[in-house]
Amino acid sequence: MEGVSPPSATDPRVFRNDWTALAPPEVGSWTPGPTVSVVIPVRDDQRRLDRILACLARQTYPGHLVEVVVVDDHSATPPRLPDLRPERCRIEPAPPDGWGPGQARAHGSRLSTGEVLCWLDVDLLVESTLVETLVRWQHAHSQAVALADVRYAIDRDLDPAEAAELVAANTLRRSLPDAPPHPRIARLLSRTDDLRDCDSQGFRAFVGSCVTMSRTLYEAAGGVDPALVLGHDTELGYRLWQSGAVFVPDRAARAWHLGGATVNRTRVPGARSDALAALVPYARPAHRPRRRPEHRVPMVRAVVEVAQHPYELVRACVDRLLASAEVDLEVVLAADWDTAADFWLEARLIQAHYLAEPRVRFAARAPRTGFPAPYLLQVPVTCGVGPRAVARMVERAEWSRAGVVELVRDAPRSLTLWRTRALARVLGGSGAEEDPVEAVAAVHGRYRMHGGVETVDLSGVVDFAGQVAAAGRRGPLAVLLRGRGRPAAAWRRVLAAVRRRLRVR
Repeated sequence: MEGVSPPSATDPRVFRNDWTALAPPEVGSWTPGPTVSVVIPVRDDQRRLDRILACLARQTYPGHLVEVVVVDDHSATPPRLPDLRPERCRIEPAPPDGWGPGQARAHGSRLSTGEVLCWLDVDLLVESTLVETLVRWQHAHSQAVALADVRYAIDRDLDPAEAAELVAANTLRRSLPDAPPHPRIARLLSRTDDLRDCDSQGFRAFVGSCVTMSRTLYEAAGGVDPALVLGHDTELGYRLWQSGAVFVPDRAARAWHLGGATVNRTRVPGARSDALAALVPYARPAHRPRRRPEHRVPMVRAVVEVAQHPYELVRACVDRLLASAEVDLEVVLAADWDTAADFWLEARLIQAHYLAEPRVRFAARAPRTGFPAPYLLQVPVTCGVGPRAVARMVERAEWSRAGVVELVRDAPRSLTLWRTRALARVLGGSGAEEDPVEAVAAVHGRYRMHGGVETVDLSGVVDFAGQVAAAGRRGPLAVLLRGRGRPAAAWRRVLAAVRRRLRVR
């Protein structure tokens, strides 16, 4: 999976996450076209289900374009559909092999058919224009993720009929004037100018209680991980962010939780939790930068194309990468591993050496992005990196927020660190004639740094490896001796002397 959702031909170019470049239609002034699937997980909460469905029955978005899927998350008393509800509404039972809002949302999203997914919590109150206000952003850009302005009405409770009246009369805001937002989200939006100036952690604004996204983008990011009970929406927000999504907090789209803001309600793991550390590199403590076996997603995915290169050269390059300090890294070796040509012997030696290394994997072709890792590092096989070269490039990328960082040295080829989010944004959207570096720079910026001290030219290894490979083709003895510290001819002389002594005895 590469996390690439090809943009629409009409999508405007957005620099980083500056969503002000988008021009969505005004509410009430456009003809909605996308079909929408509203997914609502529920467990033993009939009263709140009746209330949210009453609010949805009063939406301005055309009813024939909206389907509502209520997912029953193993309620003790199965929920029922009230009389006041949207025209296309049904209840689906959650799968028997799991539980929780993450699995319920994954199941409902999989069963629905709309072009746009809209997630709602069952305890919300929403205005009559909510769906239209959010979906207009997917109309403006296919990779937009629209986040509603969710407030918390602590001291109010409404029955379904009263809620429907307030929605129909457009008086919800006047009846709930003092409802505050979630403090964590409010601080993040204030610090980042409503995400227009956010850094690599803008994904933390994603909360699944009231949000819309295109189905194409959702599926490109891999959908919800149903195994996650805590933080499933934050983890999906991280993958949507790496897929190049444009996060848009729309303050005109207002919704209210009836009750206080808690960590349990927003399903965001606290600072002391490692619940997402295996899947989200930014959730790991800063004092543990090296990759651990339980970490499924690295910070950097380094790619080395090793086809037709000798074992000694590949090992010199890869071993230096694996010795990188202060960075969580995985190495992908790209080649035709099923080849029967001259590279067959080299391929078997490379695989035999790295099969037991958990940080190395083999691929038939080089991945286009680092997804779901935040960065993709392209490493020429003749380039040996220093201990802090990769960490230094990541530091520069985080500091400058650049989409591509180039470590330039005297050799013709340089190290290139790509931001996965920027690559996913442009792949499929830029013309075939457009240079990838220029395309990524146009949407996320570019940074160049000198790397003379940070890298070593490994071209000299090629000559020695070529001599050993030639000797290997002359007989099996030299093949066994390949990779030792001395030439194969010297080892032959040593073994011949040993044989003579054995014969004498």
